Amino acid sequence: MRKIFYFLAFTALLFTGCADKHPQINTSSPNIIFEDNSLGKWFVLQNVVSLKRSDNFMEIEITGKNHSSSKQVLTYIVDWYDQNGFIIKSILTKRKIASIEGGKSIIVHAVSPSANTQSYKIRFGVPSEDDELRDQNVNLKEYRGE
Repeated sequence: MRKIFYFLAFTALLFTGCADKHPQINTSSPNIIFEDNSLGKWFVLQNVVSLKRSDNFMEIEITGKNHSSSKQVLTYIVDWYDQNGFIIKSILTKRKIASIEGGKSIIVHAVSPSANTQSYKIRFGVPSEDDELRDQNVNLKEYRGE
């Protein structure tokens, strides 16, 4: 019994010691673009799902996780493409800022603005001064009721 216990404890330590301490960004999807390498220190993609609905609109859902212990902020924008590879312009296509608490996940869910959509790309980045200025927009504050 004692030998089995030591064997299990050794095996658990072996696998724990080999764990990756720095999560890597899963860039296996060609539709995901990371505009800043610093995201790799804390952000990891967990799931990427897309489908063409029966009404020909495209729907996507991307799940990522903040593996740090502190709140982190990122930006993202979804670009939708038509059959010729041109971006479909829409007033809904805006860069969004999201804050993610330490150890928590974020789910980005989006539906294409047109039934002519053939593909998409989502770009993740870090906020810049321009993003903060967008957040101070008078129209946005009015919309929020501030």
